[in-house]
Amino acid sequence: MMNETRTDIENRVFLISGGTSGVGKAIATGLARLGAKVVIISRSAESGQAALKDISEATGNNRGDWVVADLSLQSSIREVSDVIKRKYDQLHVLVNACGAIYFKKELTAEGIDRTFAVNVLSHYLLTNRMLDILQESGPARVITVSGNPRFFKNPVINFDDIQMERQYSGMSAANQSLFAKTLFAFELARRLEGTGVTSNAFYPGFVKSNLSRNAPWYLRAAAPLMNAWVKAECEIGVYLASAKELERTNGVFFDDKKQTVPIYTKFDDGAGNKLWTLCEGLTS
Repeated sequence: MMNETRTDIENRVFLISGGTSGVGKAIATGLARLGAKVVIISRSAESGQAALKDISEATGNNRGDWVVADLSLQSSIREVSDVIKRKYDQLHVLVNACGAIYFKKELTAEGIDRTFAVNVLSHYLLTNRMLDILQESGPARVITVSGNPRFFKNPVINFDDIQMERQYSGMSAANQSLFAKTLFAFELARRLEGTGVTSNAFYPGFVKSNLSRNAPWYLRAAAPLMNAWVKAECEIGVYLASAKELERTNGVFFDDKKQTVPIYTKFDDGAGNKLWTLCEGLTS
């Protein structure tokens, strides 16, 4: 299995949410190494500049760009999507890689549970705002970071309390948002059939990340030890974003070994449409 040629990659634009650290940065670095034009969404100008400096030094590719957005806020996502469209007339790949775990209940300034806002609504809104330019640039693709397939034995989403207002647990909120964003990728694939844009989800494996930054002190203290043995690269993410043979692959879940896993069958019929309607209401 081969990625596209370097010339093909150099003519394509890759937008990566969460591109300043973790899986997003690992994918951005891998794509830059292939010669790609990568655009990362960062929380601040400082973090965007620092990430691009690291990527450029690691790959020799200085074609990268950054745009600033707070992906927990819908207003910021709308603003940055307009900025991207003004700066670029093409977009070939959107990588939904941002994510966070909040161990205490937090609300955004817009009144949305922060876990759900970052891990699910940001993907939903950013993707929908980018769909027109993706379709105009087709063939194009959207890839969404998910979790280990073994977590999906019983992927239950509580649609009646999706923001966990009744009783909040950081890990339960993280698990529910993991299920929801994966289901989003599948529902998006269904809706994109025949448009020239595809949607797939994947498990990145153990990649160095900052997910523990909001954790209790004892978990934050253990993070450097864990990061010492995890990967700094995300081969599966780079593969899904760039491989020519995946141009028409749609609605599939890949594990970190590039194998497909039938996770879609774990969700109830109609769950994807239910999630889409819920997200539509929360972002309208």
